[in-house]
Amino acid sequence: MASRKKNIALPPSVQKSVDAGELMVSVSGIRGTLPGGLRPDHLASFIQSFAAIQGKTIVLGNDARPSGPAIRELILGILKLSGKDILDTGLAPTPTVKAALNQKKASAGIIVTASHNPIQWNGLKFLKKGGFFFGASELEAWKAALVQAVDTTVGPAKLGQYSQVDGASLHINSILKRIPNVNQIRKKKYRVVVDAVSGAGREAMPALLEALGCKVIRLNCEKSSGFPRPPEPTPAALKEFGKLCQKEKVAAGFALDPDADRLVPGTAIAGAINEEYTLPLSLMGYVQSLRSGPGKKEDAGRGKKGGVVVNLSSSLLTSLVAEEAGLKFARSPVGEANVVEQMLSTKALFGGEGNGGVIDPALPSFGRDSLAGAAWILSAMAQFNISGLDGMLQNLPAIHMRKEKIEMKRPRIPEAFRKLKKSMGQRATVDERDGLWLGFPEGWVHLRASNTEPVVRLIVEGRNASDLETLYQAARKALGIRK
Repeated sequence: MASRKKNIALPPSVQKSVDAGELMVSVSGIRGTLPGGLRPDHLASFIQSFAAIQGKTIVLGNDARPSGPAIRELILGILKLSGKDILDTGLAPTPTVKAALNQKKASAGIIVTASHNPIQWNGLKFLKKGGFFFGASELEAWKAALVQAVDTTVGPAKLGQYSQVDGASLHINSILKRIPNVNQIRKKKYRVVVDAVSGAGREAMPALLEALGCKVIRLNCEKSSGFPRPPEPTPAALKEFGKLCQKEKVAAGFALDPDADRLVPGTAIAGAINEEYTLPLSLMGYVQSLRSGPGKKEDAGRGKKGGVVVNLSSSLLTSLVAEEAGLKFARSPVGEANVVEQMLSTKALFGGEGNGGVIDPALPSFGRDSLAGAAWILSAMAQFNISGLDGMLQNLPAIHMRKEKIEMKRPRIPEAFRKLKKSMGQRATVDERDGLWLGFPEGWVHLRASNTEPVVRLIVEGRNASDLETLYQAARKALGIRK
């Protein structure tokens, strides 16, 4: 593999699309606009470069974007011409493709998705052996093959083979085996709402919940030519979901993004709630299972030193749950690949990202998994003998957080970091692994360039409303933002 220090430059034509904001290339994958960023010639070279550095068997899956089938056909052709055997999961959540790759012991995988980006975007998420996303070293190796324009074409006798695999069943069964109190959940017969944004989770999530004995009320779970609501599961996008949770007086609601790796809960009283609650609620289910029994052998294998890892932009709530349970707590740079890398190195028991991404390392998906998150939340409710998710929220303090997207041309970003550090860094704990993170007794501030959108993200959390407002206004003043 190429050294991550080399930071190989992209070919000029690809870099031109990146500079134009039409294409993004990072450890979070490749995302581009149609037309513009995902040109067919670029796509072909992207896949051939991937084939050049991977093994024989490739798992392929996709979300429900209209451009997906055409991109899939191109990928299938190039992989076959490169002598790769393809295991096709078809429409499947991102964690389902990861789980299938792991369980089938395939060499690598490709997911056709742009996650929560708008409909004019699509993209590629590359997976390596074990179902893990590319890290920095794999990305550099791929870029090297791209620059070299490696030709992976084989002769007619060595063309790759194609077969289908039921990834959803493999994934769901792994979760049912993992959750320790499945029968207890089934006896509750919880009524739940699922809003799948007509995406990759529209079949898999209801199937899991029904396997857990739930009565599922479906919203946006039908096939659609587009997204029936904005794809990113923000409060504004989830108004209908929240109202349905309240109207049906559900035990819980579960809203997804298009590739179903993120999860946002809903309740009968509050409707859609902050996505930052997903991870601590799921962790409560996991912690309670450790307290109520001997635990699974997967957990024992990680030992008592294993803790909880979240990214720098995640709420303080998860740290409170972890520390109350006596588990170590640590933060990593943003991005699933970064969280997973730190979880692997520390043998963490649980982890995730505050945007609704739950990571259970004992599952073959070992990454952000909305199905695992829903199962662990229901597990917590059943273990606490609580009839609805509103009862769980009583055990957690309120969240005081603001997330803001700031349009900023990339040449200006370093100067923004310098201004913020100079203004607020003197009394803070400073972490510069991912942009600039400043920790204070009263909360924290995080400024970072997005890997998935042409924006800078400002995230601020306070321990109470007053602390939040003070830190937020100080950060905006330092950055010269006026509103």
